[in-house]
Amino acid sequence: MILVDRVQMQAIDRYAIEVLKVPALSLVERASMAVLKHINLNKFGYFGVVVGVGNNGADGLALARNLLARYKDVEIFIIGDVEKASPEFKLNLESCEMLCEEIYYVESIEDLENMEKRLCNVNLIVDAIFGTGLNRPVTGIYATVISIINNVMKYKISIDIPSGLDASTGQDLGEVVDADLIVTMQLMKTGLYEREAYKRKCVIEDIGIPQKAIDSVLYGLFN
Repeated sequence: MILVDRVQMQAIDRYAIEVLKVPALSLVERASMAVLKHINLNKFGYFGVVVGVGNNGADGLALARNLLARYKDVEIFIIGDVEKASPEFKLNLESCEMLCEEIYYVESIEDLENMEKRLCNVNLIVDAIFGTGLNRPVTGIYATVISIINNVMKYKISIDIPSGLDASTGQDLGEVVDADLIVTMQLMKTGLYEREAYKRKCVIEDIGIPQKAIDSVLYGLFN
């Protein structure tokens, strides 16, 4: 099994997108479908999707869009400044806005209370707040959101890595989503592998990153 840390995974993504010209939007879509295949749509029909504004959040919005396209009930909660979001995030957000009656932006105590109330009604929560790039302590509204997710006793899926976990070391960077399933993309992260409690909940899904991108980084040809 190949293990990669945060820096290596970010370099692999960059090589695939910038050098090999793999469309970032294609990787986001493949990631969303990789998660969707692990959801029993006969069992789960009401979803809470909690996203940050990075490309992990773009994966979450793409998943929400695919669920909405299948006439599933989806509550979308956005944490962070959308003005700073990636093009892939913004494009999927536009589509979700066309398919969803309302999207919730979590900025205040009232917004947090509304999110907690609504998450109590769903039967599956998707965590797409932070991806492998997180390298700082989780504080403020992000920590509160993760705490709420953990306190709501619902089945939880984290996209790529549980939000709040260091992808390189496996250390908790404050609050960490207590996921029931982790769908990690392309390669196992060292932080997941080093923590047995996370490793046993993890499945690895190929999202179409060429082997050349992986080899170029692991063999030191690109950083």
